[in-house]
Amino acid sequence: MPDHTVLFVDDELNILKAVQRLLRHESTRVLTASRAREALELLEQNPVKVVVTDQRMPEMNGVELLAAVRERHPDVVRMMLTGYTEMNIAVEAINRGEIFRLITKPWNDDELKATIRQACDHYDLKQEIKRLNQVTREQNFKLQDMNRNLEQKVRERTKQVAEKHQELRLAYVQTIGALAEAVDAKDAYTRGHSERVGVYASKVAAEMGFPKEFIERVYIAGLLHDVGKIGVRDAVITKPDRLTVPEYEEIMEHPEIGARILEPVDFLRDIVPCVRHHHEWFDGCDRGYPLRLQGDQIPLPSRIILVADTVEAMTSDRPYREALSLENVVREIHKFSGSQFDPVCADAMLRLLEREGEGFIRKDQKFDIYAFIES
Repeated sequence: MPDHTVLFVDDELNILKAVQRLLRHESTRVLTASRAREALELLEQNPVKVVVTDQRMPEMNGVELLAAVRERHPDVVRMMLTGYTEMNIAVEAINRGEIFRLITKPWNDDELKATIRQACDHYDLKQEIKRLNQVTREQNFKLQDMNRNLEQKVRERTKQVAEKHQELRLAYVQTIGALAEAVDAKDAYTRGHSERVGVYASKVAAEMGFPKEFIERVYIAGLLHDVGKIGVRDAVITKPDRLTVPEYEEIMEHPEIGARILEPVDFLRDIVPCVRHHHEWFDGCDRGYPLRLQGDQIPLPSRIILVADTVEAMTSDRPYREALSLENVVREIHKFSGSQFDPVCADAMLRLLEREGEGFIRKDQKFDIYAFIES
């Protein structure tokens, strides 16, 4: 018997057949529906753990269906599989459906299978946390009957719950990473950009001597700094030539768009100002945006992300130029320290570049989130 039941909803029958073929060897029972009402009936009749729906469907669109699933079956993990990635759809799906992932068509087969497994694991994890919390509550009712080993037993139970919450927190961070990758994938030249900016920024924060909690916050803010580009036209993002003034003004809206996307998500609320202000200039000149903040008015994570973002951009190939040498990168940081960059952040970056050289800008770097989750 399959371990999990997953419901796919799409009015294109060829999509449903493709998904069934893709998952035929997985330990997953696949149900399909071509209409929202049919999907809701299947949910009443089957122990579904994950619902994956298209956005544009007759009768009821994907966001409306996910909102209905959230109300009637709140434990079911909800995802959207769609070829439409407009910012307003992403925001609405997060607000109304509290989605686990947003997957775009056409999908990568291995990534889709891995995402389905993660969604099923996410469901099991939430159920296990709920069970452990219930057990903990029951134990609390029996406090008066517990013997001298009470303290040790409570400590063990608390540790179990904490470990499960750490796993859930890790799942959230992985979800954030998937969203950042979806944004980077809009342009072949920026694939992996957000992860590298997050890694570079975390290294700068560590070089400045900040604690692990702050370093993790800087990493997540760096990972999400460009999420607002989901609301910018692909033609602008992927344009191989220099942007026109109207196109540049459209690009300049992405920090504010990103902030609006993240604001409804409770566990990302302290990241919002970091994303909104990662293009402010330290000297407050009109080249910074959106509010032309100056100095300490700019959140410190934003100041760190700006220098990390700039280094990543300069050391990556673009359609209109090749990557700059490390020598030129160092020269540019020195040149703009105190104007574009916070001098303290710039100095930390320069120390890292001098110490690590080309190794600092290695493209395959990943942030060791496990070291922070388990600490």
